[in-house]
Amino acid sequence: MKYEDARKKYPHVFRPLRVKNILYDNRLCSTPMAVVPTHTHLSMTNYGGIGIYDKALGGSAMIAMTYHGKGGVGQYEANGANPFENKYELDPLRESLSVVKAGGALAGLVVGMGNMYDGVHYSPSGLPFARPYARPTQEVTEDILYKLLEAVIEKARKAKDFGFDLLILDICCENMVTLFMAPGFNHRTDKWGGSYENRFRLAHLIVDKIREAIGVDFVFELRISATMGVEESYPFEEMLKFIKSVEQKIDIINILSGMDEYHDGNTQLCPVIFEKHMLNYDKAKAIKESCDVIVNVSGSIMNAQDAEKIIADGAADLVIVGRSIVADPYWPKKVMEDREEDIVPCIRCNNCYHISTEHFNTCCSVNPRIYRENRVPLKLEKSDYPKKVVVIGAGPAGMKVALTVNEKGHDVTLIDKNRELGGQLIIASKGVLKEDLNAYLRYLKTQVTKSSIEVKLNTEATPELVSSMSPDVLIIATGAYPALPKIDGIDSNNVVHVTEVLQNDFQVDGDHIAILGGGSVGCELAIELSYLGKRVTIIEQQDALAKNGNVQYRAGLLRHLSGNDKINSLLNTSCLKIKNKQVIIEQEGQEQTIDYDTLVIACGFKNDISKIEQFYGIALETRYVGDCKKPASVTEATTEGYFLGSSI
Repeated sequence: MKYEDARKKYPHVFRPLRVKNILYDNRLCSTPMAVVPTHTHLSMTNYGGIGIYDKALGGSAMIAMTYHGKGGVGQYEANGANPFENKYELDPLRESLSVVKAGGALAGLVVGMGNMYDGVHYSPSGLPFARPYARPTQEVTEDILYKLLEAVIEKARKAKDFGFDLLILDICCENMVTLFMAPGFNHRTDKWGGSYENRFRLAHLIVDKIREAIGVDFVFELRISATMGVEESYPFEEMLKFIKSVEQKIDIINILSGMDEYHDGNTQLCPVIFEKHMLNYDKAKAIKESCDVIVNVSGSIMNAQDAEKIIADGAADLVIVGRSIVADPYWPKKVMEDREEDIVPCIRCNNCYHISTEHFNTCCSVNPRIYRENRVPLKLEKSDYPKKVVVIGAGPAGMKVALTVNEKGHDVTLIDKNRELGGQLIIASKGVLKEDLNAYLRYLKTQVTKSSIEVKLNTEATPELVSSMSPDVLIIATGAYPALPKIDGIDSNNVVHVTEVLQNDFQVDGDHIAILGGGSVGCELAIELSYLGKRVTIIEQQDALAKNGNVQYRAGLLRHLSGNDKINSLLNTSCLKIKNKQVIIEQEGQEQTIDYDTLVIACGFKNDISKIEQFYGIALETRYVGDCKKPASVTEATTEGYFLGSSI
């Protein structure tokens, strides 16, 4: 192990930090990504958070824990559930704490002031809660407010005694305290509303009471939203003023932005590809420069380079990693061992986040073990009966299945007609929006290159060639081909497919580009072209853009489209005919003509089962996977590729 190398390469990240009577081994902390107790994951052992078992062993200095309680919707630790109320809840809490500490990490318990009391959901002014799925609330009375306050104070006191290393008070997102701070959520006219002093009264009170409960020597971290990411929010200047006023009462300020159950605010809490890395860098630095407090910052910190820059620049003292440590819980340890090329990079798809997916496909796109620890081992056992396996197609599904089969000890040959590994990922990972996907492509290619897989590039797989190789198992992952709608004039010279634009690094003729198809590919292309100064019109037949993307992806996309004056989106619009640099469309029964310099077709992809069928009968066992089965996403390619490979 080359720990010295990591300290030289990332001297700030791998420098210890003492906070009162505890020591952080390094500056990497794991954010509390809770598993909501009402959500059933059949193959998961629930220790309160996503991937906690692996994170604890992966080299993070501190793991933020949330209680995995059983109280029903809204009743998990940060929203009011209390593991200390019932002695039978203490056993799972003790085991969860033991798991977190197994690898030497510090354990911080996140506690938050609840917004429910006796089954009633309360808010400062009785406004509907969450967006877009608004739920009714009642205006909280002062009596109920103090009861909720006393409950969190008691939790904090008992957390200290239970054996946690630090306490993390959560007043971020849509926590009751945060809602009181925000003028758009707090319309009260009593002493709890109106002025800054009134709106932040509860925040001051809870900080004072928590510090009193845990004592001056116990480490106290305060988790806040720099802003809530919605129009109802308080301004950052007010939050900065508040932090300055409590700096002597807390030890660490934990910074994020945005909200959880408000999807427009969630684009800041869990930023997708349309936002930059290190999203909260500037806010963290402003706090660091203004306040005498240890700063711990989150927000798309995707790798050790991001973490090193933040700390080296003096923007923060600690960093919180979330989705990147879900994609690979062992990345801190891999950096320490000089194995960065083996880190599985997060692609910021947000599929790990239940609010994003509406449970349609809640998983990690690049780590099949997430939510499946009891089904997916850390390391696959070698097969007792090694086989000769041929994989046709070196896209994401083909590479993943080849790597998985190879890990099991089989003799694998990977064939692809192109000159490099990657398949559709080669073009799909182009552009400024695809920094994270490009990192995943590099990871897959590196792993294949390092493995014992025999790779045959520039090779057209034919039944004759495959038959000559005498495989025991044949896996077909040949991908899909572009779908071209049957429209008069689609073969015009000034009409190109999106794959051609990507292959040519976004070089298109003219300044006005029309894109036929408003799925994720078409919308992302529109944004990329707008960055190059092009005016873009998206023509989409459905009533919404990017319907193939998850909720949070669409929220982030629409935020960037709506603020881009170079992009015009036409929904519920059909393309009738293509003429010389004109497209005839129909919208709400009215025909219109749109002029363009280049028309880009982005209508998806199709599979061709006939190209697969010809390979059956060569090997005893033949399977097909990826886009050739059904055009899909990296998520399906990776997941299906892994499980198919592990079954061989």
